[in-house]
Amino acid sequence: MHKTATAVQDYFGLSKRRHVLMEKIRSCFGVPARGVVFVLERESYQDYPNPVWRSTAVHLNIEVGGVEERSPEHLLKLMESCQYSHLIWLSRQACEARNILFAWILAHELRHLEQDLYSPTLSKAGHFLVRALGTIEVEEPKIGNSIPTELDANLRAYRLTQRMFGTEVVKAHVQNEFDEENRKTLLGVLERCEHGKRYDVSGCTVALLRKYSSQLKEFQKRPVGQSTAAFDIDKVCSELSVGAHSIDEIDG
Repeated sequence: MHKTATAVQDYFGLSKRRHVLMEKIRSCFGVPARGVVFVLERESYQDYPNPVWRSTAVHLNIEVGGVEERSPEHLLKLMESCQYSHLIWLSRQACEARNILFAWILAHELRHLEQDLYSPTLSKAGHFLVRALGTIEVEEPKIGNSIPTELDANLRAYRLTQRMFGTEVVKAHVQNEFDEENRKTLLGVLERCEHGKRYDVSGCTVALLRKYSSQLKEFQKRPVGQSTAAFDIDKVCSELSVGAHSIDEIDG
């Protein structure tokens, strides 16, 4: 389907300087020229019935993942218009954040877009683990960076913000924003990457799905929603195991 040119819908009223920062960050990622819409939100949805919109930011593959039916009217109309394949939504809280946090949040969601463009299966697996992992008994202490797609997105945000704001500023940000276990995971993997071992997000996703396969399949028997119940763990592991490797990064 022919999609509309990639666009920004600014309901928040971002400053000109912040728009320049946003464009600078976007240029460091493989954003398609068509089919992506960025929404900068004006309203606060921290108490919204659909927990998706209580998030700080969201990436959705509208074409593959479908429409979030319980959504604010302007977002529902946008998703139902079929003009775009991907939606990147930044909450009011994200838009109001200081520069480094805004940059981190946007880079994180842009990495999720890259993950989805690289492999919609990988992206689906990440969304599934976000919903499921916190409901079962796991060895990992926290959800956050225990989910490979989330860790990969944070690694990308870490590297990009270091280049833009400097190492010490970003280290202070990580110290303030991450709890101890998530901080150790992020910095540990980053250190290994800097020693030449690239992060294999697909392989790590397969390993996590297989490790907790039995518990995850039991979770799917609960009232969890059609897409979560229909997620085929074995098929996804098989697909991601073929040529699994890290995702290329674009230097901006």
